Amino acid sequence: MVLKIGHDLQGQDLAETEHRHELSFPQGLFGFPEIKSMELVYDHEELPFMWLREEKKDGLAFIVIEPGGIIPDYSVEIADGDVDLLKITGAEDTLILNIVTLPAEQSSKISINLVGPVIVNRKTLISKQCIINNHEKYSARYVLDLSGSGT
Repeated sequence: MVLKIGHDLQGQDLAETEHRHELSFPQGLFGFPEIKSMELVYDHEELPFMWLREEKKDGLAFIVIEPGGIIPDYSVEIADGDVDLLKITGAEDTLILNIVTLPAEQSSKISINLVGPVIVNRKTLISKQCIINNHEKYSARYVLDLSGSGT
């Protein structure tokens, strides 16, 4: 199934500032198979950046983004088995989250994993980190320059 970036969280009417959603990961995350549940937390003031984190104190946490409007022409193709596991019936059922890496030197350049996004069923909140079928088109370390200088 090919998933195009359609809806992003910025378009929603956010009455409160912080929102939390518990995501279920039946197969865990890559490198962390024991993690079966994480919380997606976002604040309207911090979008497009969100947190994907364990609910326990000092648990695992990732900064993630929904790539719509940020990554030009980004679409993902996922395996039929992943579509079945996630119970996806169409692109409108999905939320695509990409894990962000911040450089230690506080640079304005961040990297985004476009090859292994977290795919979320918007209705059921069942989630899976997938290696996309069209991975050869993208980088696991896509650089995004936040300085606005383009260099």
